[in-house]
Amino acid sequence: MTSDTSDAHEWWPYLSIGAKHAVLVAITDPLPEHVRDEIHMVTGRRLLDGAQLSEQDRLFIQTQIEPVD
Repeated sequence: MTSDTSDAHEWWPYLSIGAKHAVLVAITDPLPEHVRDEIHMVTGRRLLDGAQLSEQDRLFIQTQIEPVD
């Protein structure tokens, strides 16, 4: 994320399944509006249109993926 946003470890656990899926299917793309809205609800900080995950956030999120049977 840009420097004015929180780290993924603050908000990732609280995102809905749908928001997590939207991030995972396009992890290097700008975050969709509904994902930015959920992050805002968790952190109280608004992300700008076009906000993207940092490399550090992408690596963190990839460690949080749980296999599904």
